[in-house]
Amino acid sequence: MTVSRPRLILGGLFIVVVGGFVFWLQAGLLYALGSLAYGGYGLQNHLSQAAAGLQAGEYPQAQAEYEAAQTSTQQLDRSVDVLHLELLGRIPGVATAVDNWKRVVTSASDITDATGGLLGLYADLSGKGGGPKIFHDGGIDLAMLKDLPDRVTVASNQLHSANTTLTSIQAEAAWARLLDMVRNKALKEMAPVQQAVESIEGIAPELPDALGANGVRRYLIAIGNQAEMRAAGGAPLTLVLVEFNQGRISIPIKGPTSTQLFPPLNAPVTWWGPGGNPFFATNPRNAPFVVTNTHPNLLFSGKEMAEAWVGGNYPPVDGVITIDLTAIAAMLDATGPVESPVYGVVDGERLGQILLIDAYAQFGQEGAAERQQANQDLLNILLERLLSGDDLVSAAQAVASTAPGRHFQAWMRSPQLEKLAVDAGAAGIVDDPGTGDWSALYTQNGNQSKVDVFQQRNVLVTVQLNDDGSAKVTQQMTVTNATPPDRPAEGTFGRIGYETTWLKAAYIMYVPDAATGYSAGYPTGFAVRPFKNHPQLGRGWVDDGFGHKMIRIVGWTAPGGQNAVTVSYDLPAGTFGSAGLGRLDYQLRALPQSLWTPSTLTVQVTAPSGWTPVPQDGQQVSGSTATVSAVQSAPVDVSIGFRP
Repeated sequence: MTVSRPRLILGGLFIVVVGGFVFWLQAGLLYALGSLAYGGYGLQNHLSQAAAGLQAGEYPQAQAEYEAAQTSTQQLDRSVDVLHLELLGRIPGVATAVDNWKRVVTSASDITDATGGLLGLYADLSGKGGGPKIFHDGGIDLAMLKDLPDRVTVASNQLHSANTTLTSIQAEAAWARLLDMVRNKALKEMAPVQQAVESIEGIAPELPDALGANGVRRYLIAIGNQAEMRAAGGAPLTLVLVEFNQGRISIPIKGPTSTQLFPPLNAPVTWWGPGGNPFFATNPRNAPFVVTNTHPNLLFSGKEMAEAWVGGNYPPVDGVITIDLTAIAAMLDATGPVESPVYGVVDGERLGQILLIDAYAQFGQEGAAERQQANQDLLNILLERLLSGDDLVSAAQAVASTAPGRHFQAWMRSPQLEKLAVDAGAAGIVDDPGTGDWSALYTQNGNQSKVDVFQQRNVLVTVQLNDDGSAKVTQQMTVTNATPPDRPAEGTFGRIGYETTWLKAAYIMYVPDAATGYSAGYPTGFAVRPFKNHPQLGRGWVDDGFGHKMIRIVGWTAPGGQNAVTVSYDLPAGTFGSAGLGRLDYQLRALPQSLWTPSTLTVQVTAPSGWTPVPQDGQQVSGSTATVSAVQSAPVDVSIGFRP
């Protein structure tokens, strides 16, 4: 049977049309897939690099990566802006994939826009974008400052929208694995941008009022000297009052604490402080300002500093910020060195050597006034740099990065600002975690010597676990007074003052709230120094004012010498699991002190016979004993598991 020529032609045309349509559909789909893959890969890479640039303070790099991310976003937009996807979206079973595809692209656009908003904020704060900046030449652009919360909210809403869209993607089917991978990757790359927004989201609404938009705000900056330690930080030997008022920043008062601000030499002042602080026996206080940060917890020490400042006939402050040379060194590393007429080029690496060691050897006790003036001149150079606003963001990022080690801390009178400091881990709080074990050990200089910069501290925590999850714990703090042997042991005033290399220290030690049977051990010649007129727990132990148990032991350590003090205690059954549960899990939170050279922590845990440590990186095992070590430059969390 022959087929008529018209039908043959029509059939051929039909095949050509259908084939052409299929080819067109395939080509369009391939183009869309290519655009999705190429744009998605580029977007994730560029967003990641833009976030890294912002965190590192590299604005040109972040801006370039953001512009590249915009190009990638446009490529993604092209992947959905094709007729092919509209047609595919009408095919049953394929519609979900197309819908998910569009969600990915929408989310990518939101994340890119949020990144751009953050970049704009950074440019306005730092002035690196070439336009006006919020902080400049000792002033604040109040209009831009008041606009800051709304801009942060926009970026936050964009990220929230992206997160909601991404998590709503349905990618359970096998053919949707590509979208599943894209979604998970997008959520991961979104994390640093989200973190950056969250870091300023809480503080942005508080900034206008905190920085004087509604009236004068004053903050006392206490610069701690780590050559002479207090429990809450270095001795506050230099003070700076910063005042914000209707867009203007001023420093009306600054100088060495002991001679210029509280003359003739650390003159006592009278003030009212927190009643529960055991370091002061009575109210009102009558003591020098330089001992105000003796309590390890800044919730007390910050308030003591604020009130003692007023006791010196200075204006009330809205907050106290403490920084030390570790924080200032980080700032110099980020912003570059400065030139001192006395010390020459000063950078972050040499700062501690210059100010904590060489300056005391160079000037001695008799040249204290000259040394203080040289230090003040150096501080003035740093303040001038900061008030210009050019390096403010980089400097703030660098200083804030030292907060985990308590080198930057803040106490705020405003509950809202204080909560922000607490949430940021910059409030200097000393608190039992409520679970597991706890280590909080501090030293306090008692003879005005400047040898704490040489202090080498090791903390050894030895633990004997029992089958019922109870434990016997001993914490030993060993302090070596590693002053150079070529320095004289005593100075103009014997073992007291700048020139001596002897160390008289108070050892302030806590035990966990759940501890029982607690006791302290110390060398011959050391003694427990009791806290007067405060709730006593027996044998020198006292409530620190926050419900925690604390003891203070005092003793001398010769130059080059070493001494060790201990606290021992029991923790109850069930603290670390039990044999009945088939596991024993020791956990410890160890808090740092802001020493120039951080302490080294070693934790050695022995389980009952028949138990074996669970393997983990960095852990040494000998039988049923596991040992781990860490540097205490921040809070250290230790977790060691055992199984039968």
